[in-house]
Amino acid sequence: MPIPSSSCRKAVWRRAAASVSCWMPGADLRPSGRSRLSMRTGSEDMQQTTGNLTMMRRMARLMKPLTGTEGKAILCGSLGHLFAVWSMMAAAAALIGLVTDWPPLNGQWVVWALVAVLTALSRGVMAYGEQYYNHEMAFSMLRDIRTTVFDKMRSLAPAGLRDQARGDMVTVITNDIELLEIFYAHTLSPIAIALVTSLANLALLTWLSPWMGLAAVISYLIVGLLIPILSARPTFKVAMRERTAQANLHSLLLETLQGRTELAGLGALGNTRRRVGVATDQMLDARGRTSGRTVANDLVTNVVTLICTGVFTLMACHLGSAGLVDPARGMIGLVGFLSSFAPLIPVARLGAGLQPTLAAARRVFSLLDKEPPVREVESGHGNPLTEFTGEEAKAVSFSYAGKTDPDKDDLGEHGGRTSVLEGLDLSIKPGELIGIQGANGVGKSTLIDLLMRFQERSGGDLTVSDLPIETICTADLRAQQTLVSQDTYIFSLTLADNIALARPDASREDIEQAAHDACLDDLIDQLPDGLDHLLADNGSDLSEGQRQRVALARAFLSPAPLMLLDEPTSNMDALLEGRVLTRLIERKGDRTCLIVSHRPSVLARVDRLLTLQDGRLIPS
Repeated sequence: MPIPSSSCRKAVWRRAAASVSCWMPGADLRPSGRSRLSMRTGSEDMQQTTGNLTMMRRMARLMKPLTGTEGKAILCGSLGHLFAVWSMMAAAAALIGLVTDWPPLNGQWVVWALVAVLTALSRGVMAYGEQYYNHEMAFSMLRDIRTTVFDKMRSLAPAGLRDQARGDMVTVITNDIELLEIFYAHTLSPIAIALVTSLANLALLTWLSPWMGLAAVISYLIVGLLIPILSARPTFKVAMRERTAQANLHSLLLETLQGRTELAGLGALGNTRRRVGVATDQMLDARGRTSGRTVANDLVTNVVTLICTGVFTLMACHLGSAGLVDPARGMIGLVGFLSSFAPLIPVARLGAGLQPTLAAARRVFSLLDKEPPVREVESGHGNPLTEFTGEEAKAVSFSYAGKTDPDKDDLGEHGGRTSVLEGLDLSIKPGELIGIQGANGVGKSTLIDLLMRFQERSGGDLTVSDLPIETICTADLRAQQTLVSQDTYIFSLTLADNIALARPDASREDIEQAAHDACLDDLIDQLPDGLDHLLADNGSDLSEGQRQRVALARAFLSPAPLMLLDEPTSNMDALLEGRVLTRLIERKGDRTCLIVSHRPSVLARVDRLLTLQDGRLIPS
């Protein structure tokens, strides 16, 4: 493990010292001008505390199916810590019985020594059981949460994830979810174990001496309750900054890797390197502040624990010298008290240590709480769609939520949102080849989203095979449609597997025919392994035109009767475009094609041409 430089260590300790000052009454806490602007009000602090408690309750509810496993962890942990305390107390009793003639222990030291050995051995077994069950439960929870997040992302895609940075999503499904392990493995059971063992130790110390019991309950409340509460609020803010900074850095790194060719070609690598450096410094600074809070919390916990043990020791000596408690009984109680803090210290550290986990949980649940643009219709809960007899839109309208038109004073029917489509009519019949043209930004891609139900329309009627589109089983709808979008994603698979995405069971002959129809013969000849060549991440070894032809090959191989093509030849030269269009028309058969394009050479080949203007389709 690398040793931090002296400057790094000094920076961490400076932050720790600044954090410790927050605990010291009378310290100069006057904020600077910037601090005054960012300082939370009391009501905001209360809302933050309430939000964290709500987050913890929500996380705890997810583990209901694993309650039995968590119960085993708590049982093993409680017995393990109690055995540790009882072992020390039994060892103290054995020593006292060996060297003194105190009547209750005189001649019994062998028995107490045996008890000490047995409880110490049992402590090891119970500690193993606690770790085993805690991690079984935690890793099972991470598996279930990650599955839930992937299912949620599937329901949000594609429209619901367009405003989500890829690097941010990678951080959520990797680092943020991994951090939840701290809550499930190192939070719930330690709190329960600390409560159980503290009550048991308190009862034992109170039986030895009520004064010892009183001192113990005050110490336990300070270490196990007061310290976590006081350290939680100042740590959460810096922890949230750290998670956000890390997500921003991941997004920037991912964009840099994907756009490295453009950056090099434009001579922008130096500026990008500086941006990455700034983002890295911001992340490291936020992480350092979080570490400083953690160090401060550990320092305060250790100091307070030492103070409590010192006060308890002085009190035990005073009780013994004053004759209020037998010296031997006081010595056993002191040993038990000193060894009883082991389960409390992890709880005291949760105030700072748990905050990054809560920040990560907030980001995970923020994604899970995101409303999908459309609600999927499960099989058995909607109308089945077995054949395509046409798709029809009547008076369809669509407006983007949260966007306002500054030129319109009247909010109107859409509540001030920008209307993209308004009163649009479209009839698509089987076997047709329809072309749609229009200026950039008029809503052509949005129309395709509505036809495929990636987004919900704001008004009007939209039917497929005379069935309302929102009542059709989503899987059946997808089986009747195939899309070639403007942005083609190439997976890290072979060329053949990339083509066969929609038909993984397709025969080799069908894949070769689809590649031939998409004019990929020259690419196959260039690749070392032909169709079996493993393509690079997102097809970085392919040109834009080649990527588009891979997308067309996927559509040719798909059995869906309706093909929706969004600028399918925009990166091809005229000769190649003509060949592809000829193949498309020849192979179309009874399939229906709707092509969105700016190119006159493409639109000249369609059966019917429509222009999207002012939210409506106009025959051309």
